[in-house]
Amino acid sequence: MRNIIRTYILPHMAEKPKYFRKLFTSFWLPALYDLWVWIGVLGHTKKLRENILKFIPQHPKVFIDLACGTGENSILLQRAYPASRVLALDLSERMLETARKKARKQQCAIEFSVQDATHTNYSAEIADCVTITFALHDLPRTQRKEVLKEAWKLLKPGGVFIVYDYHYPSNFFVRIPLFIQFFLVENKDAWEMLKENLELTLQEAGFRETKKAVYYKGLAQIVAGRK
Repeated sequence: MRNIIRTYILPHMAEKPKYFRKLFTSFWLPALYDLWVWIGVLGHTKKLRENILKFIPQHPKVFIDLACGTGENSILLQRAYPASRVLALDLSERMLETARKKARKQQCAIEFSVQDATHTNYSAEIADCVTITFALHDLPRTQRKEVLKEAWKLLKPGGVFIVYDYHYPSNFFVRIPLFIQFFLVENKDAWEMLKENLELTLQEAGFRETKKAVYYKGLAQIVAGRK
């Protein structure tokens, strides 16, 4: 693993998009988010995150982690592929500050920046793999489509886009804890996406060779497609 830690870019964004949820700039969420996830998956956070590694293309050189939050997915990618470059972005400075501290502690060379996942300032066709983990559901449908367009732009030909998010369980009793969480912290956009066919959505955006896997009795899904 490389010992050089890159400069972390944390510019201030005075004005956020209207669809950005103020919840993510709150004082408590960045501090408690990882604990919340840990409780939600009964302590199996590492296993939850590592599911995404099954969908990574061979020999990736550049990753872009959209809406990276507290950086768990970004750190996982950098540790699994230490020779790769990991670019991670989020609209919340507070979430990114938490991510930066964790990355430094684990000596992970990740380049963080405050950006909107719907329109980044990265060059076209720069990435071998673009990921978005448990964040797409926070966006309205129009912006979700913009994220897919942005991922397409950022990917090299043959690159892979991976979406990891909630899934609507077929079992009524399994839905109960999901509904409780959605009632407590999610908005109408999340409820709308819960029943969306993400694989079909990726196909409509132009992605091919799509794959889907469902985890935790139908509570989570990973959908991937190739440019």
